[in-house]
Amino acid sequence: MMHPFILSLSMAFAALQPLPPDGAPALGFPADCIVGRSCLVQKLFDHDPGPGRRDYRCGLLTTNGHDGIDIRLRTMADMRTGFAVLAAAPGTVLRTRDGEPDVSVDVRAGLNGKDAGNAVVIDHGGGWQTQYSHLRQGSIAVHPGQRVSGGERIGLIGLSGNSEFPHLHFTVRHSGEAVDPFVGAAALPPCNSEARTAGLWTAAAAHSLGYEPSAVITGGLASAVPPRAVADRDPPPALDGRQAPLILWVDAIGARAGDYQAFSIAGPDGQIVHDQQSVVESGGLSWFAYSGKRAPAAGWPAGRYTGRYVLKRENAIVARIETTAIIK
Repeated sequence: MMHPFILSLSMAFAALQPLPPDGAPALGFPADCIVGRSCLVQKLFDHDPGPGRRDYRCGLLTTNGHDGIDIRLRTMADMRTGFAVLAAAPGTVLRTRDGEPDVSVDVRAGLNGKDAGNAVVIDHGGGWQTQYSHLRQGSIAVHPGQRVSGGERIGLIGLSGNSEFPHLHFTVRHSGEAVDPFVGAAALPPCNSEARTAGLWTAAAAHSLGYEPSAVITGGLASAVPPRAVADRDPPPALDGRQAPLILWVDAIGARAGDYQAFSIAGPDGQIVHDQQSVVESGGLSWFAYSGKRAPAAGWPAGRYTGRYVLKRENAIVARIETTAIIK
């Protein structure tokens, strides 16, 4: 079932929806999650024709040759909770595949051509198709030949196929060619242009998909530096007691060279027990960072600790997180 928040937006913005170009389907948001809360958009369509990368806003939220958008969950626990994948528009199911395990590609011996993992392809007529990849094993709820409505549940976000974290890879194709749903059939505006294309999204979907060049996926306080891989941080690391180190870690999207990052940890009395600032040297689409210190000789006082991380770009905050944990 569509989330009430998304449903209410659909109703509120329906009157504003322009006709889709060239007979293309008007696409609703293909997941029952709220961007910036329960899910994030990590990768966009790559518009650079060469070995570089460029998203539709001339940013770097993509990888070379990426042919869709990635809507990711923050943790493995979120995947187990279950977030529905929704048909973006009415159509007929062409193909499905299920039975692929929800295992990171980093530990799989081979994919045997099943890079999309568990997947669904829907035909919308006029040469338009959408594909939903990396769905959770056993979650496919439709079959070939079935008619589906826009917003109908077709599966759950998973970790199957060529995937390192739980996410939905959503691809739009017209006559077999991948199309950026943020742009559609229109020409991509120059990087210095203020013009924005309508794309293929419904007004409600476009409203929920505001462009965020950077974001914190998740983070926490721990006694050891956790693994960078999401699947290896399950369950998440914890604090080991008063004599253990105190580390604030973050997993983020879109840090850039020259960004400024600040870590701080406050003790139970509100006093800062650790503070560190640095300039990001390289950055990247995926950014994992941490900072901390060893316990004092007498050990950390028992109580609640608060970690704060801020990422700044040209003096503006582009990503942040606050997290707490208790030392007993």
